[in-house]
Amino acid sequence: MLIEPVLTRFAPLRPAPLCPEISVFHARSLVEVWEAAEAALGHELPAPFWAYPWAAGVAIARVLLDNPAAVRGRVVLDIGAGGGVSSLAAARAGAARVVANDIDPLALAIATLAARSQGLELETLEADLTLAPELVDGYGVVLGGDLAYEQHAAPRQLALLRRAARNGAWVLAADAGRTYFDARGMELLAAYRLSVPRDLEGVDERVARVYRVLPDTRTTPGP
Repeated sequence: MLIEPVLTRFAPLRPAPLCPEISVFHARSLVEVWEAAEAALGHELPAPFWAYPWAAGVAIARVLLDNPAAVRGRVVLDIGAGGGVSSLAAARAGAARVVANDIDPLALAIATLAARSQGLELETLEADLTLAPELVDGYGVVLGGDLAYEQHAAPRQLALLRRAARNGAWVLAADAGRTYFDARGMELLAAYRLSVPRDLEGVDERVARVYRVLPDTRTTPGP
């Protein structure tokens, strides 16, 4: 795969923050890995957000690894998986199947490479699920980290998570201070302070909070 030498040089695989049980790709520099990936593949690319373990995804990963019974033997959907840190944690925790979803096919390829490198299995689903919300139905666990970046998209993304919760899934949403995240109808499970790449985030630290999305606004017991 043409992208593998780029990853080896500019975004090596190493243990995820807070989660030494799994490894993910870590870019040294956003611009550096972006330029190298475009040169290797011979065309322009969207920003390589797949080259980092994002704070909210890391937070979900830690919750899953600390609570493997919540996913063991279940089918998991990770919405907006990016480089796959939450998906990898679900697989490591013993999920029966893990489906990593993203609109960027390169992100899904990167997540698959990370999984294979450590003996884990992921399936992939390239789709904008806000345009086909029925595709979230039927999963036992649904994950959504770092989704609420854009004002127009955030309500539809959060609606997917609420739909899954209404349909009986155990749904986790995580946020690291994004403007359009709406935690109404959610139960806070955990919070972690994480160092983040300044060239990606514009700050050195973020607090990532993990919520359970409830089927209604009442707090109900755990998974």
